[in-house]
Amino acid sequence: MNYFKTRILALALIIISVVLVYYNWQELLKQRQYSTKLAAFAPLVGVGGLFLLAFPSMVGKPETAKEKIIVLIVFVIGLAAGLYNWYLMDPGFFGR
Repeated sequence: MNYFKTRILALALIIISVVLVYYNWQELLKQRQYSTKLAAFAPLVGVGGLFLLAFPSMVGKPETAKEKIIVLIVFVIGLAAGLYNWYLMDPGFFGR
């Protein structure tokens, strides 16, 4: 099958994620404030884009139990990446 549109979507998601993470870091470095939502969820978008780029046939709603588990694992990896990004931005928040 031809997954050209899916791969374009995946690249767009990755680029959007990189831009949002960069913007959030710039806000932190220049104004000493950042968006916690961007810190946590922008990397999730990037991980989802990487997943779609690697497995374009998985686009859409998961149908089987195996697909649902795979999507859940990718979601957890994305959230872990987001929490790690957030931790790097504000390690004092997690030590309170």
